[in-house]
Amino acid sequence: MAEPKQTDEALASVLPRYGISALKPEQRKIFDCLMRKDDCMAILPTGYGKSLPFQLFPAVASFLPQTIGLRRHVVVCCPLRSLMEDQVEFLSKIPDITAGFKGSDDAMDQLIKDGCIDIIYASPESLLGDPEWRELMRKLKVAVIVVDEFHTISTWGEDSKGTEKCAFRKWFGHIGELRSMYPEASMLALSATCTLKVRKRVMKILSLRPETTVTITVSPNRPNIKLTAVKVSNILEMAMSWIVDGLSTLQETFPRTLIYCRSITDVSKLYAYISEELPECVQHLEMFHSETTDSSKEKVLDAVKNKESPIRLIIATSALGMGIDFVDLHSVVLYGPPNTNLELIQEVGRAGRDGDPSVALILSNSYHLHHVDSEVKAIFTTSECRRVALMSSFLNPPDINLLMKETGKHTCCDICYSLCKCKECEFLPLEQLFQAPSVDEESASEKDSDVTEDYNLSDYEDILWSP
Repeated sequence: MAEPKQTDEALASVLPRYGISALKPEQRKIFDCLMRKDDCMAILPTGYGKSLPFQLFPAVASFLPQTIGLRRHVVVCCPLRSLMEDQVEFLSKIPDITAGFKGSDDAMDQLIKDGCIDIIYASPESLLGDPEWRELMRKLKVAVIVVDEFHTISTWGEDSKGTEKCAFRKWFGHIGELRSMYPEASMLALSATCTLKVRKRVMKILSLRPETTVTITVSPNRPNIKLTAVKVSNILEMAMSWIVDGLSTLQETFPRTLIYCRSITDVSKLYAYISEELPECVQHLEMFHSETTDSSKEKVLDAVKNKESPIRLIIATSALGMGIDFVDLHSVVLYGPPNTNLELIQEVGRAGRDGDPSVALILSNSYHLHHVDSEVKAIFTTSECRRVALMSSFLNPPDINLLMKETGKHTCCDICYSLCKCKECEFLPLEQLFQAPSVDEESASEKDSDVTEDYNLSDYEDILWSP
């Protein structure tokens, strides 16, 4: 291990290449773990820069006396092609660092095999599912194993019963085998959001020892996002008519809004309903799911990054989410909550990335809650604070107690708003448009035997990924 002074001097020389002058405290803790060869689990918000420590590692190591002239690779197991492309593009601009991902092209694959790439990105399928590639990778001298977006080990690598029998991408459940491929390497597990249950499960799969693994966390609570949960009619057109009214009136000034639906069918139905009612507004409307055409996908991906885009309303499945930078988005609507609080907090968190006041409307009809777990149901059934109900999945009891002292403001959730006596409460533009549709009593009491939409795991697939 390098002396602290040597490491500080090396960092001071390397950081300007990355366009920064200093690391944030949590970034430095991660980096120090890598230098000490300790395992680390870091749960930090999107945009925090949690990838920077391992991206710095090869450059800093090249300055240290004991590692000069030695190449020690960093292997990054990443779930999505789009994430790998973005990080490789960023690193390609850094002097004296090489980065690439398996599957980008034959030339890059050969460079990785020859040991010429410092930071190697690959999907679990590439690292573990291809026997020939796995054997070639085993021969490399790897200093750090990074598991990016580690919560996907549980959500994609296992089915709802904790097995891989019906897993969406089964090789996510085998990522722990990387430890046996590189027994001397330290392991860094990264995620923006992770429930306490998933954290415990992933530590077991990755063979991280709780007593020796350094855990670095920042609360996933986003106090700038007001949470509102409302029961709506079973009839989609009745539940979402307020969107039509608002878009008809405001058109290009409609607040930029992302609507998440639980199935491709619901996305298509809602898109068809709005476009048929408002043919004059179709230029302000788009949809996104795993079956959307490539040209439309690119149009949407450009729109969410450009606040000047004419597109004001995007209707999507969760395929639009992970690894995407949502700019100037302060309104998210969930037409039906997802199955778990992990997915819910990710979808809610697409709003307010800039810290400005935002709102998340979580709408549910009498069928939506049939498929969700008890933690999601608690958000709808609580009579106290919805934020506390949501955060109970992510925070330990002491942190929940601290959170309870901070909640109760009118900007916290709709329940806190109803109890607020400040008389100064202000609604955001989407809240002003939203008037809770009255639940049709007959539809609300319909029996479970009625047809409901099945949830399809293909909705969760990032469309830019390929093995």
